[in-house]
Amino acid sequence: MQSPAPPAATPRRDRLLTAWLGLSMALMFCGLLVFPSRTSLMNALDAVFFLPALIVVLVAARHRPLELVTRWPLLWIFLLYATLSTYYSPSPNPSRFLRAMIELFVLFSAFELFVRRWPGAFWRALLIGTAAAAVAAAVDFYAYYFIVGRPFDNQLYGVFERFEITPWLVLDTNQLYASMYCITLPFFAFFASRQLPPARWIRVLPWLTTLTLLVYLAANQRRSTLVALAVGCLALPVLTGTRRLLVPLAVLALVLGAIVAVDPAIITERGASERPALWSASWEHIKEAPVFGHGMANRSVDLHIINAQGEPVVHDHPHNYYLSLLYFIGFAGLLLWTLLWLPEGLKALRYHRHRTVLLLAALATGFSAVLFDGIHPYTPFMYNWPSVWIPMALLVAVVRQLPDAAGGPR
Repeated sequence: MQSPAPPAATPRRDRLLTAWLGLSMALMFCGLLVFPSRTSLMNALDAVFFLPALIVVLVAARHRPLELVTRWPLLWIFLLYATLSTYYSPSPNPSRFLRAMIELFVLFSAFELFVRRWPGAFWRALLIGTAAAAVAAAVDFYAYYFIVGRPFDNQLYGVFERFEITPWLVLDTNQLYASMYCITLPFFAFFASRQLPPARWIRVLPWLTTLTLLVYLAANQRRSTLVALAVGCLALPVLTGTRRLLVPLAVLALVLGAIVAVDPAIITERGASERPALWSASWEHIKEAPVFGHGMANRSVDLHIINAQGEPVVHDHPHNYYLSLLYFIGFAGLLLWTLLWLPEGLKALRYHRHRTVLLLAALATGFSAVLFDGIHPYTPFMYNWPSVWIPMALLVAVVRQLPDAAGGPR
């Protein structure tokens, strides 16, 4: 049985939805660059987006409340499993993971509802949110290199330094947080612009956003982040077979070439990565509970390794999202997590490859980024959400509205 037809969109409702969702997207995409702490950002997002969006979802399902479950069976199984697993962890934290469960359900269900009922407002808001992130990134870039006065070969933000320029402009964001926050946003911007009626600002804004974020990401000097972005750019021509989509990859290669030409030490001075040793040490702990994991907790076990200089080093996570996921909720959790996006991903590849290529590229980019720098696989809103959960929710929301070989949208 089909859901009731969506209400007719009025100009006033459309403007209100665009304003609310635009503010929400701006908070999601540039919050860590603006807010002094993740806790304050989470509280703001709860008030601005998650609670109002939950109310909208509940009101939309008031005539068929069971659809809140029947439309999302795999999502609920994963969320309940991951949340309840904290009770058998060494340090249970039910409130944290209950909050994660609610926020992730709202993210998936609200995105799907907005794409289905009010697509124009939603895609305009997504475009506005990515542009807001580019503005915040540009402000931080200017403040660090022109107000603080650091040379251009310095990593943006320094190494765990703090610069209070004004009460509202404080630079203390770890470059990892910032780069993972922004890496998928160019794909979101171009995809959103393709869903909207042609207009000059809609055509120009994704390019301005992308160029700004590329400069920002280059200044962050994270090798793994730039490699992940290259994976996403490579996915575009591979998925579509369109040679002109090699242009983004060429632009990225030009940026990397400029970095090496200015200062090759930016790439080489950090030496060999400790990740292989970290991953090996993490795997030993995963083998202790491979099926169901150790249960969700605030942090994983300490990993003791020997670095390239022969010195003992301790890390509190493996710098790999998937190994963190396996440690906490095991192969059962990894399977459930994969089933959240794989069916829609395969449908997109089979029937709608050209239409969804930018979302598939965003997913490839985000999944590649967290291969090297991932932590906390299941939390309330965190810096890795735009790399994992947001592209996943967008892909699911879009593909569910597209017909498959058997018929129309779900």
